[in-house]
Amino acid sequence: MNETVATASKQLVERYFDMWNTGDVSAASAILSQDWVDHAHPEVAGPADVERAIKQIKAAQPDLHFHIERILADADRVAAIGSVRQGQDLSTPGTGMIWLVRMADGQMAEMWTYRSTT
Repeated sequence: MNETVATASKQLVERYFDMWNTGDVSAASAILSQDWVDHAHPEVAGPADVERAIKQIKAAQPDLHFHIERILADADRVAAIGSVRQGQDLSTPGTGMIWLVRMADGQMAEMWTYRSTT
């Protein structure tokens, strides 16, 4: 895979999680395709729905934080490995997560979420 494309894809996924952590949704339409599908939340389709979801969730849970430990990219697929934490205590491990993302035309097109069950 072209390393430039892989790097751009990784950066886009980082920006997506930054939106969730900061509540700043101004880049949603640049990050997400108009046909965006989050398979864990199919009711949230497209950038406008993601903007609304982030605003609602951050209002209800302002200390929700996504911690990304590693991002891997290959062709049009990106894997982000990390955790989700609630609260300010960063010494307490969050729920382990893996997000798989399909990229299309330089934007995030689909995402699948896998959560640790232990």
